[in-house]
Amino acid sequence: MTRKPRIIELLADHQEGSDIEARSFATIDREAPPHAFTPDQWEVVRRIIHTTADLSLIESVRFSDGAVAAGIEALATGRVIYVDSNMIRAGLSLARLQTVNTDYAPDRIHCHIADDEVARAAGRERLPRSVLAIRKARHMLDGAIAVFGNAPTALLELNRMIIEEGLRPALVIAAPVGFVHVQESKDELMDLGVPYIALAGRRGGSPIGVSIIHALCTLAARSNAARRNPEKTTRGYDTLILLGHGSRVPDAGNSMIQVADALREKGDFNMVQSCNMSRLGPHFDEIFDRCVMNGARDVLVLPYFLHNGLHVKLDVPAMMQQAAIRHPHVRLVFGKTLGFDPLVVQLVEKRIAESDALDDVRHMSLPSEREFPVPPGQCEFVAMDPEEADRWKAERFE
Repeated sequence: MTRKPRIIELLADHQEGSDIEARSFATIDREAPPHAFTPDQWEVVRRIIHTTADLSLIESVRFSDGAVAAGIEALATGRVIYVDSNMIRAGLSLARLQTVNTDYAPDRIHCHIADDEVARAAGRERLPRSVLAIRKARHMLDGAIAVFGNAPTALLELNRMIIEEGLRPALVIAAPVGFVHVQESKDELMDLGVPYIALAGRRGGSPIGVSIIHALCTLAARSNAARRNPEKTTRGYDTLILLGHGSRVPDAGNSMIQVADALREKGDFNMVQSCNMSRLGPHFDEIFDRCVMNGARDVLVLPYFLHNGLHVKLDVPAMMQQAAIRHPHVRLVFGKTLGFDPLVVQLVEKRIAESDALDDVRHMSLPSEREFPVPPGQCEFVAMDPEEADRWKAERFE
């Protein structure tokens, strides 16, 4: 029997990288234990977990007061980034950095660990290269972002500069890993009064340092967008999701999509999306998770329904409550249906006028049921017996 490779199944249901990332973040939000992180801090912690697949790191991440704001400001103003390993330098995405400040280029990210003169000095003075490397960078460290994912001795030397020389970095990311000097270096830093994001204990690593910078880039880019378009937050929501019923007919929801497109063009929200609760999708969970991944924090879901039926009263709110558990830092509001409004009367009158020239229904050309994936009976109208309906209403409302 020939074994079928798993990737065949994956490619048959292909998803973009952004969709996979959104699913990953949704999984983290769903499985994370209760915590006291602010929404911006959680953005950083969640990115660390995404990098390591280790939810237990929630217990180890530490923030000084104002650390995230300090990091956002430093990135927005294009501050120099010093890193303790070339692995961090290689891992940092210039594209992400440039979404925050277009001045970022390779010459704004520094690492001296492999410099020839550093290696010679380390041999001559019998000191770790990481110590000599950060000493070489001393002139650029005031107001810089310093990232440690490898060398606790480099962090200890930075601590000395802060204590003895009055050095003041904009932000220190302290995630060196190992068994010697690691905890001591982090503990000392966290007592020096400079902004820091640290991973307490022995754990750490260069990928974690990279993940923290990338999370700060997301937050900084979002902050820049809010400053450029302050009017987008005046309604109290940054994101609008139109939610329809859905259909097995692929283009049945085009009118709702057109409404979403028009609202997006008006620019009153940072994001406007549409989804369906059933049938072909896209479905609410995937759209909501994607919006959260892209920075949504105050989300209004507007049910694209005329009537307050069972879906509106129970099904959709229950579905939303489950989604809200995955994203405890996001405000999620269920709006009102289209319902009755004088504007609806005007629309009905408009449709009446547009129907004047239409033919009798006997002359309508109907599509073949084979054109749509509709099971038998799907299009049939199933009525309740009038007496049964009366009994049900009496029992329900008396």
